[in-house]
Amino acid sequence: MSLVGCFVTPHPPIIVPEVGGRELARVEATVEAMRLLGEVAAGLDPDSIVVMSPHAPLARGEMGISVGSDYRGSFAAFRAPLVRLAAPVDRDLAQAIVEKASVEGVPVTLFETRAETVELDHGAMVPLFYATQGLKRPWRLLVLSFSYLDLETHVRFGRALAYAMEESPSRILYIASGDLSHRLIPGAPAGHDPRGAEFDGAIADTFARGDWKGMLSLDGGMVRAAGECGYRSLAVLAGIVQALEASGRITQNHLLSYEGPFGVGYLVGEVKIGPGKSDSGGGR
Repeated sequence: MSLVGCFVTPHPPIIVPEVGGRELARVEATVEAMRLLGEVAAGLDPDSIVVMSPHAPLARGEMGISVGSDYRGSFAAFRAPLVRLAAPVDRDLAQAIVEKASVEGVPVTLFETRAETVELDHGAMVPLFYATQGLKRPWRLLVLSFSYLDLETHVRFGRALAYAMEESPSRILYIASGDLSHRLIPGAPAGHDPRGAEFDGAIADTFARGDWKGMLSLDGGMVRAAGECGYRSLAVLAGIVQALEASGRITQNHLLSYEGPFGVGYLVGEVKIGPGKSDSGGGR
């Protein structure tokens, strides 16, 4: 089998109905786009889901993989304890990623609690809440984390992920979780900086056009000023797409929604993955 699709999602718990309540109306575009991704996920019928979460355990100088006996999580911290998720760990894929990352020269650490359950953070829980609602059979999970290493290392990690996922016997769905600027408006969670909206506009534009090179070339000062938590997650996804296209597979980006009503940018998107060019009769 192989990688069957990639999603880009935000992760504010407020978009979960049991958490957001009345506030859900203020993020209607995001909620509808996430519901659409849930329908897409059901059609892709994955055996395993891989999530890059900015809130998973993080090592400054190594990419991370969280593994244990299984994964479990709930929104108890957000007053919705009955909304829960549980899934077994895809250990075979974890090992394959470690091996491919080594070939790419990317340092990786296993946050391993072999005899213990790994508690899912909201960076994974929110996208999984929507992505798994329509799944008809059991699925496995793998949670990853980025690092403070440079962007190019994140891109190389993405290539390693692609190699491992493409060689897997499973159907795999990849989710790049991350919020954009936290500084869009006065009163935003991280304060206000006009470069936050500039950053978000550049991300939305480059993603919609499939311009990964342009996305990775954004001004560093603007990126730092944005106060984001999704740029490195997108850099890893860029590496995945690079590897897929180098192998002849066809990808196409779809920007489904963008909004920032609470001062944090929420982008929802999909990277559709098609067969190799020789099998499809057409190009991108």
